[in-house]
Amino acid sequence: MSSSSAAVVVEDLRIRYPDRDRPAIDGLSEAIAQGETVVITGPSGCGKSTLCRAVGGFIPELIPATVEGDIYVGGNSVWTTDSARIAQQVGYVQQDPDAQICTLRVEREVAFGPENLRLPANEIRTRVDDGLRAVGIEHLRYRETTDLSGGEKQRLAIASILAMQPTILLLDEPTANLDPEGARSLFGLLHRLREERGMTLVIVEHRVRPLLEMEPRLLVLDRGRLVERHAREHVTPRDLGDGPAPAAVSTLGAAVLTVDRLAFGYEAPLFHDLSFDLRRGEILGVIGPNGGGKTTLLRLIAGLAEPDAGCIDRPAGLGFVFQHPHHQIFERTVGQEIAIDGAEREPGEIARWLAEGRLDGLAGAAPLSLSLGEQRRLTLITVLRRRPDLLLLDEPFIGQDRRNVAWIVSCIRAHCTRGGAVLLVSHDVPLLSALADRLLFVDREPILGTPGEVCAILRATGREAFHPAAWEDDR
Repeated sequence: MSSSSAAVVVEDLRIRYPDRDRPAIDGLSEAIAQGETVVITGPSGCGKSTLCRAVGGFIPELIPATVEGDIYVGGNSVWTTDSARIAQQVGYVQQDPDAQICTLRVEREVAFGPENLRLPANEIRTRVDDGLRAVGIEHLRYRETTDLSGGEKQRLAIASILAMQPTILLLDEPTANLDPEGARSLFGLLHRLREERGMTLVIVEHRVRPLLEMEPRLLVLDRGRLVERHAREHVTPRDLGDGPAPAAVSTLGAAVLTVDRLAFGYEAPLFHDLSFDLRRGEILGVIGPNGGGKTTLLRLIAGLAEPDAGCIDRPAGLGFVFQHPHHQIFERTVGQEIAIDGAEREPGEIARWLAEGRLDGLAGAAPLSLSLGEQRRLTLITVLRRRPDLLLLDEPFIGQDRRNVAWIVSCIRAHCTRGGAVLLVSHDVPLLSALADRLLFVDREPILGTPGEVCAILRATGREAFHPAAWEDDR
């Protein structure tokens, strides 16, 4: 396939960041046809996001790196073509939606791109309406972007890119912050974009099973190299390498957290008369729709926001791993970040944590240069080292491959075995249903019970997307 006939051609690409010993992309060559759907997967830190940034023209113009080889978009080299021209062809939805939100109001954010294209006012209005409608956030049109949940920001980022009407769409883990219903809606949208507009789709995902209906071609990266290709007619669930988590085993002790008649809201109430407790050794999983209050609940428990009514009895030893890692990274190197509270407690402790979290060799790297998955593991390590009584985890599995998910699960269980308690927010319903002792579904009417009880109620009330069966192998 020639560089002029393909949507994207990558030729012997090598990319090395300034603070890394090995290249992020190491001799990669690939061609993507017009209208093709390609899914890129592989271990955390294997180069998936780096490849997207390079195709989108972010490297090396905005993100410093040494590059060799070439990338052609529509027959034009991204290294020598005007970046504005590339931006009109390639829409890049980044892994972290905060990284691409530029304005303070939802409507203005979607209009930002078309305005920079100098389109007529009526065309801008049409594109804003279409973008908001496509991702189901018309009701957020006048909201402040800073007030949105992580999932709402994810939808906003996608709407903003769609308003530019690119011919090539790069999506870096687009469902990571979406609830199951939102993820299902996005998969349907992507299918329509390909069928109705002939759009070329390049999707980075760890959870690719739901994408199989689109018959994608699968590329597997490892350490910056392309190690596997699967033609679209041959991709099966066996190629994906993910599976169910083992069942939880817990011995419960005294209550470590008590939430009593909690009430809180922003423009509208989120919680009213919410009560529950959490015992030592227990894992309480929190699920629910985007904007339903999951992250807000963690912030209230951590004391980062004050309830409108009710009270929270929390332990002094509390650790909070945020949904967005860069909100709690402070030091200049990974090693300094892990040891931010002082010296090692025992010889080799930091090196051992780095090895366990698959961050070995990165002690001297800048934390914000890590992949999003690596940043999450770093913030988890910094919290776990303090051995808090209560561990609050907000979407810790985003950006993680199967091996890293298993490591995080083992850390959670070890924490509970030592007598700690865990409150865990995640959109990975099958994993959470297998891992948690109880589930709390957060919406207008909260549901609390065992995973089996909660999932049965959700299915009976028409919320099938939140049932583990919605993500089983045969879907």
